[in-house]
Order: sequence, then structure tokens, then C-alpha cells
Amino acid sequence: MHMLKAILAAMALVVYAAVPAHSGDNARILACYKEVDMPAKYSVKKVLVKEAERKYVRRNGLVLLLEYPAVYREDKTLVERAHVLMREVHCKK
Repeated sequence: MHMLKAILAAMALVVYAAVPAHSGDNARILACYKEVDMPAKYSVKKVLVKEAERKYVRRNGLVLLLEYPAVYREDKTLVERAHVLMREVHCKK
């Protein structure tokens, strides 16, 4: 990911250095973009490991009914890798 950012920054620097801002060639700005880091997207599914259960327990001369909650684990599947998105922004003059 960091390698991709470094490559894009180097390419932008080369393009910027190759085209002078006021070269007199009547160039005009058509659009402006900002790099936006998009995080990876995952599909998460709950998988039952142990069902909920109830138990009777004797404590201090009393009989208590205790309930233990179900236990789940999460299975993550990568849907989309992290990437850089070029989002169009308003150009400042």
C-alpha cells in the first residue's frame, strides 16, 4: 500500500515537473483530484461455536438457574482490498 502511494507521488512529481505552470502554451486545468485512501472491505459471518445453556447451581442454600450465553466466532472474508481512489474536487485558483 505504501509502495503504491510512493509510486503515485513520484509519478505526480514527474508530471508536475514536466509541465511548467506558466509555460505560455495555453494549457488549462481541466480537473483537480485528491487521493483518498479506501480501507479494505470484509464480509463478516457469525459461526456458532457453543449453544446457550442453562444450569442449576446450589449456592448458599438456594438453587439458582443460570444461563450462559451462546458463543460465536467471526469468519472474515476479504471482499475488496484497500486501494487509493482519485476523487474529483473543486479546483482552487
